[in-house]
Amino acid sequence: MIATPEDNAAAFDITFRREIAFYLRQLINDGELVSVIFDEGRETFLTVLLEIDEETDTLVFDWGGSEEINARLLDSPRTFFIANPQGVRNQFIASRIWKTNYQGRPAFATAIPQRFVRMQRRDFFRLSLPLTQRRPCSFKLGEAATPWEMAVVDIGIGGVGLEAPEETLPFTPGQVIPRATIDLGKYGKLEMDLAVCFVGTVTRGYKNTGRLGCRFVKLTHPQENDLQRFVTQVQREERAKLG
Repeated sequence: MIATPEDNAAAFDITFRREIAFYLRQLINDGELVSVIFDEGRETFLTVLLEIDEETDTLVFDWGGSEEINARLLDSPRTFFIANPQGVRNQFIASRIWKTNYQGRPAFATAIPQRFVRMQRRDFFRLSLPLTQRRPCSFKLGEAATPWEMAVVDIGIGGVGLEAPEETLPFTPGQVIPRATIDLGKYGKLEMDLAVCFVGTVTRGYKNTGRLGCRFVKLTHPQENDLQRFVTQVQREERAKLG
């Protein structure tokens, strides 16, 4: 069964247009996969959001691989969009979808939603850090104690996402990185073991970079407090930019 914005607690319901645009741009910039669900849940496909234009009240998303499904979507009176970046459920509803062109190829468009739902579980929530706020994570690994320093791209109580310039990283899921240190600036340093959950690559422009998804093996209560203070401050600064 599809959970709709009407089914969720008001605390998760966002109606401030600038904040909705902020979260949609975050999905676009991160290239997050979005499930498009229509015909009462009988039809679905994966897409990515491509562009948001507040002046024309337009949200553009990628054309599907099946022309038959594409045609049915254009006739759909009610369509659900669901994404789960870092375990945070994002969803909204569109009532009308039309065909457009994006960079010379077909795409879908719809109006920017008036309501947007973000359901956060504390253990799963990860804050995507803007470039100016990305903190270093350093550790030593292997018999030769090779030093590593990777950039923190998202972080939460449950774990952290790391990126490095190297496209191929010598890590495997299940591996434990001992005594890693994340520098939170004025909020101190987190020192803990990291359990590797994901190893892959992401595309940044024309360049591929290595990506690690890690779980904190154990954080102390003081460490959780320091991390929460850091996350809250970054969120406050980003919200201030919305005006």
